[in-house]
Amino acid sequence: MIKENRPKYDLHAIGNRLRELRKRKGLSVAEVCEYLGIASERTIYYYEAGERVAPFDVMFALLELYEADLADVLGEKKAMIFSPFKTDEECEKFLRMMCKCANPSINYEDYLNEEGKFIGPK
Repeated sequence: MIKENRPKYDLHAIGNRLRELRKRKGLSVAEVCEYLGIASERTIYYYEAGERVAPFDVMFALLELYEADLADVLGEKKAMIFSPFKTDEECEKFLRMMCKCANPSINYEDYLNEEGKFIGPK
């Protein structure tokens, strides 16, 4: 079995995209901090400069706030790595695990539409 190296990400490009998304929404860094419950604006500046990586729960919250998705932050090609699921069951298992790991955890069933498809927090 050939082991593949994990993908590499340009943190500065990701930070620039996060900054652009924030500005498109017309939000200040202070407003983002308030939404996230982060005391220091410096933390947001670190994320936007690509000097630090936001934890996944913070990144998901930013995506929700900015009404964006991973393709908006990583670029279309890099975002494709997040679709490795061959079946809906594999995808559901992953989403359930992510809901449990969120801080605070969220109930997967609370974010299903009428057809039973996961729509995520709004």
